Amino acid sequence: MSDEPSGETFVTGLEYPRPFDEYAVRLAQSATRYLCILSPRLDHAAFDTAALADALSALARASRQTHIRILVSDSRELVGRGHRLLQLARRLPSKVLIQKLPEHPDWNGQTVVIRDRDGVLYKPGGSDHDAFYEPASRASTARHLDLFEELWRYSARDPELRSLSL
Repeated sequence: MSDEPSGETFVTGLEYPRPFDEYAVRLAQSATRYLCILSPRLDHAAFDTAALADALSALARASRQTHIRILVSDSRELVGRGHRLLQLARRLPSKVLIQKLPEHPDWNGQTVVIRDRDGVLYKPGGSDHDAFYEPASRASTARHLDLFEELWRYSARDPELRSLSL
């Protein structure tokens, strides 16, 4: 794997959760405006890593225009086990949003990470070895972003994800 995003090309047949998690970090580190994550449960193995949390924290703090949106269908494990991205959303609630979408006919359980308008990491629902990474494809990113935006419109904040004051 190259450390230079400009030298990266389309990669297919990625295993999940590893090295999928490494490619998610690459997208987060190279984002300049936003990152969107669509994942049924925001699996700990793929998304609860210090490297990803650090990259998203840096993105969130980069400028007023940056933001991170995360969409899940099941938040029980996030709350029950804890999660670095949930902690980040609680610390930076105006920059990192996590919402819940229990069901939607257009969502087949796929996992998607979208960077700005030109980078996407995608895993079909039900597969752990068919993920692909396109770090420089506006067309593919636009298709996945359209789906994310549609699902986001039908999602809602989950009261379970709020920080509890003691």
